Amino acid sequence: MSRLANEFTAAQRRVLDRYTNFLGSLQPTFNSIPVAFERRRNSGHQLAVLAKDSRLNNAPFNTRSLQALWGRTEEVKRLCRTYIEDLVTFARESLEITKQTSRNEPVGQVDFRLYSLSRSPTWKLFPPKDVRDLVHELFLRFDELKNEIRQLKYTITELYGESFGLKSVFTRAMDHRSCNCHPQPTVAEELFRENNTAPVWDFAYSSRDAVVRAAEYKADIAVLFDGFASVNSQMGLFIEEMYQRIEGAINELLRAKSVSRLGELNFKLGATIEGANECMAMMDHVESWLRK
Repeated sequence: MSRLANEFTAAQRRVLDRYTNFLGSLQPTFNSIPVAFERRRNSGHQLAVLAKDSRLNNAPFNTRSLQALWGRTEEVKRLCRTYIEDLVTFARESLEITKQTSRNEPVGQVDFRLYSLSRSPTWKLFPPKDVRDLVHELFLRFDELKNEIRQLKYTITELYGESFGLKSVFTRAMDHRSCNCHPQPTVAEELFRENNTAPVWDFAYSSRDAVVRAAEYKADIAVLFDGFASVNSQMGLFIEEMYQRIEGAINELLRAKSVSRLGELNFKLGATIEGANECMAMMDHVESWLRK
């Protein structure tokens, strides 16, 4: 795994955390907008109205998805480790059987009960009847892992797509006029005029002036959106690479099912382990990065 190309940094984790916090702050901020409109009306201005946008409705769901991302990744990592242990044990036992017989020993003549996997308490489909059934069970387990990794990638892709919609909703709302009789102040500026409507955000503003604070707030969020898009894109590529590694391991298991000799089986199992371990190393890195 290339350090420069793939590893995630503390700065990127900070972006992810801030974006998650931002998503959580959207609903309270938008709930304050009608209060700001009413405050302007009470000052003698014409009441403004901001049309609702359904894209905002997904913000709480996206917040929960990001908050749960580490837990989901940890679970996939646990599954990966368990199945790799099954695979490594199976490969080691196959080598031991080969030493006691021959590399040319027909796979169909090997007693499948010599493998500890034959005594597994659970099966994906059915109990095995021969060594090929055991290899098929390993294939099914790694196929389950591949599907879990695919779900992680789907979550990342979905968050990436929806961030653009949320950026549009946020920008339009903050730049909206706060009354129907004047173009200024904007919603963002009016929100910052009073503490009870000011967005809660972790930013060191350079002034107490509402106009300055509004401008700095919008600028910081714009940078945050760009930063999240960059981190999310790298995460998507990273998880896609994990997916490709595990798919490669699965393809080796499929080939292992069709071999006729123990020596061939051992060779295919070795190639499977190599790909699975590469996926595990990547999973370790991303899970450690996401861990709080």
